[in-house]
Amino acid sequence: MAIAAGQDRLIWIDLEMTGLDTGADSILEIATVVTDSQLQVLAEGPELAIAHPLPVLEAMDEWNRNQHGRSGLWQRVLDSDVTLALAIGYWVGTRKLRGFT
Repeated sequence: MAIAAGQDRLIWIDLEMTGLDTGADSILEIATVVTDSQLQVLAEGPELAIAHPLPVLEAMDEWNRNQHGRSGLWQRVLDSDVTLALAIGYWVGTRKLRGFT
């Protein structure tokens, strides 16, 4: 479904991180959803795992290592060839959310 021009919408951005310190920790995954003011989903962006080398993942605290290991994100990050710059460019630069034009 295409979103009509001028329609009120909210853009939700979900980030998975290596930790909670935004000055020191890194983004592991970006996911986006666009809703209307009634929270009906209008469009969804891809879930993009951001490539990081193994030492970055191993440096996470125990909670994050366990959580991202169990969820499968750890392996998706290791397998990914998407850089943070590419992910930001994809979503901010081109706004290629399904149905969002």
